Amino acid sequence: MSIKIADESADIGTVTKDIELLKRDIAQLMEKMKNGATQTVTDEARRIYDAATAEGERTVAALAQRVEDRPIASLLIAFAAGYISSRILAR
Repeated sequence: MSIKIADESADIGTVTKDIELLKRDIAQLMEKMKNGATQTVTDEARRIYDAATAEGERTVAALAQRVEDRPIASLLIAFAAGYISSRILAR
C-alpha cells in the first residue's frame, strides 16, 4: 500500500514538473511570436516608408523638370496660389 502511494506521489510530482515546463515553453513561444509579429510590422512599415520616400522624390523631380520647362507659367501659378492663400487667410 505504501509503495502505491509513493508511486502516486512520484507521478503527481512528475506531472507537476511537466506542467511547469509546459508553462515555460508556452511563455517562450508567446514571446517569440510577439517578437516575430513586431519584426513583421517593423519590416512592413519600413517598406511603406521607403516606397513613400521614393514616390516623393520622383514627384519632386517631375515638378522640378516642369518648372524648368515652363518657368513663366510656374511663376504665374505660384503667384496666383500665394494671392489666393493670402486673401483666404486675411479674412
